[in-house]
Amino acid sequence: MTLRSAGSSLAITATKRGFITNTEQKEAEDVVSFYDDRVTQYASQEIQTVTLKTLLGLGRSGSSNHDQQQGAARDLAVNLDVARYARKELPVRLARLIKATQKLPFIVGTNPYIKRVYKLYYDSFQSITASPEEIRDKDDLDRFAALLKGLVESHADVVPMLSQGFLECKKYMAREDIKRFLDDMIRARIGIRLIAEQAISLREQRHEHEKSSVDTPHDDIVGVVHTELRPADLIKTCASFVQELCDVNYGSSPEVVINGQTDTTFTYVPVHLEYILCELLKNSVRATVEQSQKMGRSALNPHGDGSDRRSSSTNRESGNGVVIVNQDDDQDVTKRPNDFGHPPVEVTIAQGEHEVTIRIRDHGGGISREDFDAIFDYSFTTVKNENDSSKDLSSNDSPYGVDSIFKGVSRLAMQAGLGGPIAGLGFGLPLTRIYAQYFGGDMHLISLQGYGCDVFLKLKQIDESLDDLQI
Repeated sequence: MTLRSAGSSLAITATKRGFITNTEQKEAEDVVSFYDDRVTQYASQEIQTVTLKTLLGLGRSGSSNHDQQQGAARDLAVNLDVARYARKELPVRLARLIKATQKLPFIVGTNPYIKRVYKLYYDSFQSITASPEEIRDKDDLDRFAALLKGLVESHADVVPMLSQGFLECKKYMAREDIKRFLDDMIRARIGIRLIAEQAISLREQRHEHEKSSVDTPHDDIVGVVHTELRPADLIKTCASFVQELCDVNYGSSPEVVINGQTDTTFTYVPVHLEYILCELLKNSVRATVEQSQKMGRSALNPHGDGSDRRSSSTNRESGNGVVIVNQDDDQDVTKRPNDFGHPPVEVTIAQGEHEVTIRIRDHGGGISREDFDAIFDYSFTTVKNENDSSKDLSSNDSPYGVDSIFKGVSRLAMQAGLGGPIAGLGFGLPLTRIYAQYFGGDMHLISLQGYGCDVFLKLKQIDESLDDLQI
């Protein structure tokens, strides 16, 4: 039995009765969306991929011209190109997501979280297709960008809703089918958001440029892409954020040490790397503190020797428990535990010829052999259910126990479905790997059970393959 046939029966029954309830009205709207010929028409079209070079507007001539008037005209032309592409392409990609969701088993499709995601995509499809097809000038562009911005904001909770929905429905679908569906949906979502946010960001940057009386070059930021992104700065920001979450839950957090080639810069999408780093650092910081508790190496009221362990190096940037160690510093100084007994989480940056590698090393006890094969499965989590009162949440049986506050704060801290870590929903590592692979990179995890984990994040230097990367 499909969702379409069930909805049709309900609509017919309500019509015979002569009136419909609010619930039946919503169900009737669902039926309309299933029979919308426009969705079928758009979904049957081929996706028109675009190179990252085109999306950045780097394919236009005159990119080296610094004349303010000509530069403003070029910025507008690039913004118009991207917006026109978004207006034509986004309905096709949204329609394909809608069709894919319609093919889910009936009991999965009727889950309230899955239904909300489905309705968000259908409403977005309707909104974009109802907007003018032609984007001729700045006024048209501003209206379309404002529409996209509202739609992007409305989709902020799609990932946690999908997480919760499939967490509730995982017994109704094979693990392989869930993974296939979610892999495809997440990849499609990344592409859709990248196209929409590029159009929005280019428009906002153009407005800022027009308001400025001085010709201030902004060549290092093109829409959502940063051409001179410094990973060490972003790691420091993400580490401070994760440490604050950890402090709320546990009262302490480990130091995060950033070493290696800390002056590395490369071209990347900051919001993607931010999500990846927050998720991986959250795992390492949380595991480190809980392993400290399990081993007895942590104390809420420590009695240390009174020495300041961060003052022995003179050439380090520090603040809020995050330390950037330059290559000529004493590397061993930062490997000592902090005043709470937590060994530091070590983040090492290495810049190769064609890629940037970030290694995150912790002393969080590693991952058990029985759990390791499932860590990249959706909805698999080692965090206990915060509503599970049948188990003692302070038990030391699992290294990933006391997490209800951390999970709650993490959910509230999510930024547009990307920026904050998702704790306890089982989507963190699968999503992290997809984001890493989207631009040709990858992520590998090595576990030393009883000791800790090394995570290797390989990020492609996307400025070297602008002509090849398809969005």
